[in-house]
Amino acid sequence: MAYIQRNNRIPKTACGRRRAGGIGRGFKKVNVQALKEVSKQLEKASNTHAGQAKKINSALPKIKRTKISGPCKAAAKRKFKVWPSAYASGWGVRCTRNPRKYLKRK
Repeated sequence: MAYIQRNNRIPKTACGRRRAGGIGRGFKKVNVQALKEVSKQLEKASNTHAGQAKKINSALPKIKRTKISGPCKAAAKRKFKVWPSAYASGWGVRCTRNPRKYLKRK
């Protein structure tokens, strides 16, 4: 069953597309004062939970971002027709992590 979108402010045309201009009233005007109050409340909430966020971030494992090594990159270029591609890059990353398994030494 298809997803039925409800509470969308943009009216539908006869063909089913949604257009903001030229049909109905378009977008409603936003109350700027209410937005400022909401942003103040969000800042207060983020300040109270900042300590918890630091604890969570420190507990998460650090992801080591390194480049694909030269020999693995060359081997991936030989193995795959297209470089860079998702398959070749993934193979190069795995090779960089464990070069003994992927690189054949003569």
